[in-house]
Amino acid sequence: MACVRLFVYGSLKRGGRHHDELLRGAKFLGEAETLAGYQLEPLGEYLALVAAPANPTVVPGELFEVAESEISVLDAFEGDAYMRGEVPLRKFGLALAYFRKAR
Repeated sequence: MACVRLFVYGSLKRGGRHHDELLRGAKFLGEAETLAGYQLEPLGEYLALVAAPANPTVVPGELFEVAESEISVLDAFEGDAYMRGEVPLRKFGLALAYFRKAR
């Protein structure tokens, strides 16, 4: 089974509102954070990851190993306001994450 690494920062984190529903079978790889240059912005009742190159902050979250076959389910859950992309993480290298779509 092919797997991908997914960085989550909101309701998909362990104990979050949607974790058990969508990431129950995923393998937790550890606490993670982005490199500097990213931030979270409100998007409705949720938060969205955005690149902010001039911002020295990092975004904390969690890293999971997810079956590639589950990505389409996560894409549907995230909806049209988000897009999947790669984010560089400290200690872990690149992982997939959901970003706010450009307006």
